[in-house]
Amino acid sequence: MKKPFDYALIRTLYTAAAVLLALFCVVSAICIFCLVPVIWWLGLILLAAGGAGIGSLFPFRKYMQKRIDEQPEWIEPPVSEEELEKLRKKNEQRRAKLAEITPEEQALLDKNAEALANGDFEAFDDEVEARKEQRERELRALDDEFVPADGESLLEVRHLKMYFPLKKTIGGKVTLALRAVDDVSFTLKAGETLGIVGESGCGKTTMGRSILKLYKPTGGQIFFEGRDIAGYKPSKMRPLRTKMQIIFQDPYSSLPPRSTVGGILSEPVKVHHIVPAAEVKDYVLRLMEQCGLRDYYYERYPHEFSGGQRQRICIARSLSVKPKLVICDEPVSALDVSIQAQIINLLRNLQEELGLTYLFISHDLSVVKHISDKIGVMYLGTMVEFGDKKSIFHNPMHPYTQALFSAVPNPNPDVKMDRVVLKGDIPSPADPPKGCKFHTRCPIAKEICSHIAPVYKEYEPGHFVACHCYPQEEE
Repeated sequence: MKKPFDYALIRTLYTAAAVLLALFCVVSAICIFCLVPVIWWLGLILLAAGGAGIGSLFPFRKYMQKRIDEQPEWIEPPVSEEELEKLRKKNEQRRAKLAEITPEEQALLDKNAEALANGDFEAFDDEVEARKEQRERELRALDDEFVPADGESLLEVRHLKMYFPLKKTIGGKVTLALRAVDDVSFTLKAGETLGIVGESGCGKTTMGRSILKLYKPTGGQIFFEGRDIAGYKPSKMRPLRTKMQIIFQDPYSSLPPRSTVGGILSEPVKVHHIVPAAEVKDYVLRLMEQCGLRDYYYERYPHEFSGGQRQRICIARSLSVKPKLVICDEPVSALDVSIQAQIINLLRNLQEELGLTYLFISHDLSVVKHISDKIGVMYLGTMVEFGDKKSIFHNPMHPYTQALFSAVPNPNPDVKMDRVVLKGDIPSPADPPKGCKFHTRCPIAKEICSHIAPVYKEYEPGHFVACHCYPQEEE
């Protein structure tokens, strides 16, 4: 199969040609206003040629756009053994360089190990321990780089990082970064729903957008249908846009106010050639009916609808290109409770009917419990607990998860709630605490929690936790 067109390159060449022809016309116009007859006639001829050149660009652009839209999905050829061997050697070199420890650093590590054995944390160097933990995380990421993707999973995320630089040196080296997502890993099978919960600012939305490549990840791997798309350029991501969609949090600002509902839903169908042009309106009307929208809404504008109806339009827009994975970024947080139930039931019905896979982001645990099969709990950019719904709700192991669950109101007035109140605010991801990130607010924190980060470990089948309250020895 031929490699797909690089639309960004074609657009750049098209823009450059248009600018050059425009300058050509300007120079020709100047020549026309000259008094010398020969130059006047020459300018007139050049102006006509320039105008014809600009006119020919429009059908050329339309033709190239059609070629790009109609091209079949690009299937990357398998990496040859020679290239694979080069990648392995490069990986080994990076690993060897990363594992190098100077004698001075080793002496500090030995001192920390001795202080830990004696329980004397006054002599413990937190900076040395932080460098050691960062080095170990990077080594684990390098070890997993050549591990084949899980064939049973539609989406597999490994060691995902999304850092936003805050300060740089003159040479461009980042000296301070906001760690919005820091070493997150999980798998999601087709037809399942993974609920991601956590406080505002913990990195849920950033993680979802990084998976869709709306942000370029700082590091890690993102396997979609067995292919690592983390390093894909926009031109290679274009064929995958129909398979991965997002429902935004705010139904008011995510819809263009000057377009009708029919125009909003028809545009992606036309751009990606989901159905023939003659069938677009019928396809959109069927889609509206699936999402609980009346057919006479087709000619109306977004400002004429309520919040729940607008969110139904957003859902219909995301489903218009027949995706396999839908990232729901708090789709019901801006709606009333009664409307929330309608939208959640609509999402579940559409999942059963169309076989969709959801990554459902929310801070409402009751909603997550209703719709999810698996649950991940995030705190300050890190996954602190992950497991199936039954194990998470029946046996929450991390203190942060326990605190979140204690905040869920119980409708039974005879049941007394053991409320766990967290003190203080979530720390800044630009300067996270040393050791366990949650120790500044944890009600059962130990002294070791403020110095050493806990191991993210599987304690039950499919149930992962990062906490010093449980054995930390790595198998």
